Amino acid sequence: MVLIRLGWLYESLPTLSEQLWDWYNVLWKVTFSWNWDRFDLPPYNPNLWTIPVEFCNSLLLFITIAGLSRMKTYLRLASSIAISIYCLKCGHWAAFEFLMGMVMAEISLIQDSIPLLSSVTSRVLKYCLIGNLVFGIFIAGWPNAEADKTPGISALWFNTIEPYWGTGDGLYISFYWYSLAAVQIVAALQQIKLLQNLFVTPLAQYLGDISFAFYLVHGPIKEMVVPRGLPFLWSTVGGPDEAGMWGRMIVWCAALIVIGIPAVWAADLFWRVVDVKSVELARSIETCCTRDD
Repeated sequence: MVLIRLGWLYESLPTLSEQLWDWYNVLWKVTFSWNWDRFDLPPYNPNLWTIPVEFCNSLLLFITIAGLSRMKTYLRLASSIAISIYCLKCGHWAAFEFLMGMVMAEISLIQDSIPLLSSVTSRVLKYCLIGNLVFGIFIAGWPNAEADKTPGISALWFNTIEPYWGTGDGLYISFYWYSLAAVQIVAALQQIKLLQNLFVTPLAQYLGDISFAFYLVHGPIKEMVVPRGLPFLWSTVGGPDEAGMWGRMIVWCAALIVIGIPAVWAADLFWRVVDVKSVELARSIETCCTRDD
């Protein structure tokens, strides 16, 4: 909101009181967790549409874990899978993703307590997971437009289950496939040691630390940088209509650098000043509110 009032981002409302009231209404909408999977773009930062979705499904996950916690292991696993599939079939793709995270965590704990698989079985499982990973990455490249005409993707498009297909909305159709792809990718990363090694390097760990902060700040950074820098980048290749494939690639790479550097810097600053301190505050509040048994 401060950036808007300074004229650096979007258009400001006529008075500060109107701006504050508008900001309050948007904040309420962002923290309202009972719309489940609704795709509603907040005006101050459209990327925050996932916050209420994550909040709601975190509550669902907590309730599910609490409800199934005293069941026998394999019954709990079977119940978790059944609830996950039920949510997906009912159109709640995000709930499916959250609950499948619980399923994969349960499987990991089971694996730690059972004998190792034979080399043949382990190799077959590894190949299956690699196949799932490749398929998941392919789906992750789902195009923003004309998915029904894209080779490979079009076959998935026309085989989308209800209720996603019945919406007639390409966005919700893609969410169904995105949710399946997310589970496939995470399952492969969880099970294949070679892939895990990519995410334990210092750089990967640092990017993981600032990932939430980057998610929050990259939208406003892009909205400030693109209108001021993109026209110049396009002018170097003759404009978007004359650029051709390689010209567009050059502009894309240059824009990635121009936007990425300030976005990473802002994310690092937000992480250190806000994110880390918020966690410390939450832990201190938890300590004050819980009793020692």
